[in-house]
Amino acid sequence: MRRKFFGCRNDLDERQLLQRGDVFQHGIILFFVLLLVNAFLKEGGITWAEGMWENLLIIWAVIALCLGEYAIKEIYPIGGGMTVIYVMEGLCGAFLLVVGIVEAAMGEPFFTGPHTLGRTGCQIIEGALMVLLLLVFCGKKVYNHRKESQDDET
Repeated sequence: MRRKFFGCRNDLDERQLLQRGDVFQHGIILFFVLLLVNAFLKEGGITWAEGMWENLLIIWAVIALCLGEYAIKEIYPIGGGMTVIYVMEGLCGAFLLVVGIVEAAMGEPFFTGPHTLGRTGCQIIEGALMVLLLLVFCGKKVYNHRKESQDDET
């Protein structure tokens, strides 16, 4: 029987399903809070990020929260394929981070106006969020490995 690489997991117990629901709930709450704050800031004439970057950073903040909680609680929605996703996301984030830092070093402005993040600043923040997810995933794997080795010794 062929196994789907990115198939949905159906082998979660009731506790894991409840935790996964909590992760989605936290993501939805954060998403609505950030959208509400963004709407109030726009209504007040405050632009905190340039162009579409406001929306992209809100979406990446929610994705980072959900994927970070998945890694910490080990309730990945698609099983073993998540390792590939975390690694690829971390590599893409590292690329964005390096490109943003190089652009900032070359004189690209971090802020385009008073208190408004420019493209370079937003790119660095997005890259940092993506790399942070890989670090959380790897940190959890190392923690589990050390915990298992300590349990084996005792």
